[in-house]
Amino acid sequence: MAEQPIEDVMPVIHLSVRISRPMEEVWEKFLNPVIMTQWLGNEISADMSEGGQIRFSGKNAPTTPEIDNHWTLKRYKEPRAILFSWGILGVESLFVIRFIANPTGTQIDLKHGAIPDGAKKLHLSDHWNILLANFKSVVELDRPAIRFDYSEYHPLRVTRYDPTDVRMSVLIKAPPQLPFDVWTNPEKLKHFIRADEPVVDRQYAGIYTWWAEGKGPVVFRKMEDESEIEFTWVYGNEPETLVNIRFEEVEDMTLVTLHHHGFQLPEAMIGYDVGWTSILAELKLVCELGESGIVRVIDWE
Repeated sequence: MAEQPIEDVMPVIHLSVRISRPMEEVWEKFLNPVIMTQWLGNEISADMSEGGQIRFSGKNAPTTPEIDNHWTLKRYKEPRAILFSWGILGVESLFVIRFIANPTGTQIDLKHGAIPDGAKKLHLSDHWNILLANFKSVVELDRPAIRFDYSEYHPLRVTRYDPTDVRMSVLIKAPPQLPFDVWTNPEKLKHFIRADEPVVDRQYAGIYTWWAEGKGPVVFRKMEDESEIEFTWVYGNEPETLVNIRFEEVEDMTLVTLHHHGFQLPEAMIGYDVGWTSILAELKLVCELGESGIVRVIDWE
């Protein structure tokens, strides 16, 4: 493959995350194999020279039969940018990660391109969202936000024995009223899930809309202040389903438990497991740090 300038890799997925730490610290921690075990994989081997590979394995490593278990380091400019390749569906995709100093710390800018079109069902942008959220959480909170389990993840090989609902939870160091407010406050929803004009009528059968009608929540089915919400969900031509979220106080923290159910077939819930994990990871950052710091600039999905 012909050598190309690191600046010329065209994005298909473009995300960034703000981290409140100096750039040198962020750069060092990003390339530290021990720290990688908290956000990239459960087991890591890393050769950080050009042509070397970062290999990741374990149930929380972003690898499947369709997604290779390693990144190959093509080029880097310390401490500014790194160009990696990553095999997706047998194709060598490319991604660039840049580290940019700013007055409040560091911005990590990710551009991932040359992805085969058949990979859309893999929801790679959500996986990147989880990785960046966990890295930010490890750097600023000394622990990951919420990790995704890849051991049963095979969206391109769905069988009738696969689950037809999504269940997951995240522990947040805050009282229940804070995550409840983030989910039900229109002004906070604008930043949490980037909704331009959310509509929230906090009552049974009240309208609950994030982005637009037919693109997510519809109406509340339950509304118990600081304890539980449930809402109907319709996205595009999908049949209506239900999302239930509970907020349970556990000592000085809150256990937020999400259950998305009502899917008729396993293939109908493709993408929701990784999508909700991504949202819960950002919820933790918003509640514990005041913002997730993550911005999606371009999302081919």
